[in-house]
Amino acid sequence: MYKCIVFDMDGTLVDSYEGIFNAYQWASERMGVEFGGATVVRQAIGSPLPYAFQQFWNMNSAQVPRAVAFYRDYYARKGMYQAEVYEGMEDALKRLKEAGYFLGIATLKNESFAKDMLQGQGLLPYFDVVCGMDAGDCATKSDLIQRCMRHANVSSGETVLVGDSAYDAVGAAEAGVDFLAVTYGFGFQNREAAREAGAA
Repeated sequence: MYKCIVFDMDGTLVDSYEGIFNAYQWASERMGVEFGGATVVRQAIGSPLPYAFQQFWNMNSAQVPRAVAFYRDYYARKGMYQAEVYEGMEDALKRLKEAGYFLGIATLKNESFAKDMLQGQGLLPYFDVVCGMDAGDCATKSDLIQRCMRHANVSSGETVLVGDSAYDAVGAAEAGVDFLAVTYGFGFQNREAAREAGAA
């Protein structure tokens, strides 16, 4: 029986596409590389920033820290405010909280950005813990899920991750927890794709 429900953030709790798109565009322009547009951004969403800049923008290890800094500069100033809570999400969180579940967030977004966004959207009070990316950009989705579990003092069998992408599915599998997929976000577009990725 689940006691702890851990949520991904982007594409699961909030539609943050506009801010993420603009932050990637800003960083690409500052770095002097081709942006790639919506197709590339949708591939990058959900992955760690250093990985995204290496994998989708072909940047080398010397370029990546500067690109991440440009991204976060824009995101802190504007991007974090360019997001909307998905319809019905606040009511769902309220019901889960009233039912006694421990609610956590595991996001590869910078932790302070995540908390500020949740506060601004009125969602922060529903969560017992928010676990985001560390200062060194070293945390994995699995690491963050396990941090939530430690805060909740629960086992993997008592935990489920709710997310929208294959990155979430992999993180859940590595943490040994069940995965509940949503199909309204940036990743899975239908139930079949979610099941193929290992959704419960």
